[in-house]
Amino acid sequence: MVRENSEMKYFLEPKSVAIIGISRRSGPGSYNLMENMIQYGYEGEIFPINPKANEILGAKAYPSVNDVGRKIDLAIITLPRDLVVKSVKECIGAGIKAIIVVTQGFGDADAQGRAFQNEMVAAARRNGVRILGPNTLGVVNNFNRFTTSFMPLNREKAPVGLICQSGIFFVGAAVFSGLIGKGIDIGNGCDLGFYEALEYLGEDPETKIIAIHMEALEHTEPFLSLASRIVRKKAIVVLKTGKSKTGARAAASHTGAMAGHYEIYRAAMKQAGLLVLDEDGQMNDAVKTLLYQPPLKGDRIAVITVTGAGGIMAIDALEQHGLEMAALSESTIRTLADLSPEWLPIGNPLDIWPAVMKHGLKNVYQTVLEAVSEDPNVDGILCMCIAPNLPDFDFLDVSHALNQVVPGKKEKPVAVWLYGPNVEEIAKRFEKKKNIIVHQTIEKAAWSLSLLRKRQLFLEKAQVQ
Repeated sequence: MVRENSEMKYFLEPKSVAIIGISRRSGPGSYNLMENMIQYGYEGEIFPINPKANEILGAKAYPSVNDVGRKIDLAIITLPRDLVVKSVKECIGAGIKAIIVVTQGFGDADAQGRAFQNEMVAAARRNGVRILGPNTLGVVNNFNRFTTSFMPLNREKAPVGLICQSGIFFVGAAVFSGLIGKGIDIGNGCDLGFYEALEYLGEDPETKIIAIHMEALEHTEPFLSLASRIVRKKAIVVLKTGKSKTGARAAASHTGAMAGHYEIYRAAMKQAGLLVLDEDGQMNDAVKTLLYQPPLKGDRIAVITVTGAGGIMAIDALEQHGLEMAALSESTIRTLADLSPEWLPIGNPLDIWPAVMKHGLKNVYQTVLEAVSEDPNVDGILCMCIAPNLPDFDFLDVSHALNQVVPGKKEKPVAVWLYGPNVEEIAKRFEKKKNIIVHQTIEKAAWSLSLLRKRQLFLEKAQVQ
């Protein structure tokens, strides 16, 4: 639970909810918000508001919020836009302090929509009421099984807070943030915006990492000031879209806010300590890496590979991201030399394949990883492994061997790149204990290590200030 005076708690932790404009239809294809909320496991009171129904999904229906006669923490409005302003005013009259407007067609649309949006915001502010949206799926809180989304979502209680300006980041969480425990879709951000959402998640003890999708940011200085304080305790990753001129125009039409100049945004956020992402595919890797991996205390990386070509690719990728190849200790070099043919020159990258031919992949990989993990000249490790079909080629799967080593070596991050015909299944084996993170490409593995380094450098700098 966040501090008692946080307004966002009424949106993510309501004890009672009114759903205004809820349909009587239910079942597959109905997109019934109330049905989804019930199936999600919400245990608070739900008051369906529909003047044409006496009962919806087993709950008494009311013609208006004024007819409920009970305290309502949150109202969710799903009416056509022409009816929304009137409904907002009725909620205000009923003493409701938190309102989510799901409906589209306001600041993201025409002049009439912008006028509607301005009118409802003015009415809310005169009466101390807060609005989330419009044009939003609202919120998700997996820690109390609550969502205002009419779409099915992931229910994992992950320590990841998500702030976004599009419902795609809720529905597609597995693709974008990978994990989501609490989420806030600010939509048009007509009233509540990035500042309030970040303040809530920053103070929330159940949130350890914050991921942000941002199309536009209007109150830049207060947001960055807040973020620069929160980021000392929790890593914040930001995917800023609308970088191009055409993308910025599209962002303005989507949420009704000006997107601004990307390079200015990027520089300001990086200076505040936020980790700015360059593409959507990085958010998933960034969240998992920052959540499960230890800090990278130096730039020196050891590469363990069964392919010489892969080792060269790793050198290029690490250098591109500001990391360097570790100068391995004599002990580490001797460990692999003892397993390898005499003709093999030992260095970094550590090409273990000749040793594998003599002693088997699992034994060699585990032995070398243990040596590298103990090497004082190594700060982080990049492993290249095979993803074979099972069960015929199980002898090529080293996931268990690596997991035997890594839990006891938590002071050094281990990034893995897999290649072969069975990447998805083998990746799950590697990540089972959440000590090893698998990446889709060598470049992403190197980038993830650099992200840990940036985070560590920021924290070290913050400590001396």
